[in-house]
Amino acid sequence: MTRKSTDDTVEFEAISRRHMLAATGTIGAAGIAGCSGNGNGGGNGNGNGGNGNGGNGNGGTGTTNQVDNQDISIRYIPHGAPGQDPFWSAQSEGWQMAVDQLGVDAAYQGPDSSANFTQQVSNVETAIDSGADAIAVTLPDPDLFQDALQRAAEEGVYVIVTNVTEQSFLESGEQSMPYHGYVGQNEAMVGSTLASNTLPLIEEELGSQPSRAVILNHDPGHSALSMRQDGIEQVLEEQGISNDWIEVPGGDPSGVISRLASFRSSNPDTSLVFTLGPTAGNPAIDYISNEGLEGEMFHAGCDISQSQADAINEGYNLAAVIQQPALQAYQAAHYLTTQVNSGILTPTHTPTGPTFVDASNVDAVQQQIEKFGVA
Repeated sequence: MTRKSTDDTVEFEAISRRHMLAATGTIGAAGIAGCSGNGNGGGNGNGNGGNGNGGNGNGGTGTTNQVDNQDISIRYIPHGAPGQDPFWSAQSEGWQMAVDQLGVDAAYQGPDSSANFTQQVSNVETAIDSGADAIAVTLPDPDLFQDALQRAAEEGVYVIVTNVTEQSFLESGEQSMPYHGYVGQNEAMVGSTLASNTLPLIEEELGSQPSRAVILNHDPGHSALSMRQDGIEQVLEEQGISNDWIEVPGGDPSGVISRLASFRSSNPDTSLVFTLGPTAGNPAIDYISNEGLEGEMFHAGCDISQSQADAINEGYNLAAVIQQPALQAYQAAHYLTTQVNSGILTPTHTPTGPTFVDASNVDAVQQQIEKFGVA
């Protein structure tokens, strides 16, 4: 790998582990044959591959011009696991859909508990040690990943980032560590997109802007959630709307409801609740419904579950900004595989959001919600 640094950017050029093996002849005859595309194995190239029917005389019924992906090893190492949050269940399903199509050696390796970023870094190191060709990783706390991603680059392991990345990358395209592309939304835009589009909707409902809003943050140490919260607060402050934020326990719906109820008891003029993900969003709309606060208190959040879609149709959940988590993981698997087997470079940024959803277009994401649980 060659690497040039300036004060503002990091540039690098890495030779992949697979390319190094091929150059030294250690990839094995079977692996080379699987990529040969010389017409053998699919007929003899003279119309004899399946009697020439469907092969166009070129052995098209066999493995000609196809890459055997079974010896390609890819890993997805996010900061969440299925069961911790509907979001990660959707990611896991999207990843599995892709790897089933691709036929690669793949694994989804989330942490044992939520917000365990140290274990996530350890999972990256383990993937490198195990000989993975390519890795997708989320960066909830980018500074923690500097050494692991630098090691991956030095050892020729191709890395892309999904879901959450460095704020500097989102704002100016600058990277402090080597990775080859980002699949996900621009988190710096999420909060402002949500708040600025929600305020006109609540004004229609109340006849005026809300006097007070509260933001529920289920993981204050998460960089993406911090960016979302900052964007919401900026819009609210520009509009002169009093606002507060409270930490709520991720993964504990009753705890979310308890803290929201306590806050509203002390601040009865609160008419708008913002949440930063379904972990807090689902309990928040349950609170509004269970307490009979429809028409008095409204919700808007990030990502959308079935219960939140239903509440949009019922009128007290005003909106959501979505990022299509299943697509993030699905696209990551395809990017990793096509790079390893064909050298195709990942685009610098593949945006999967933010997309604003309200009553006017919620039906457009219904199929995705039904399939993956969240959009």
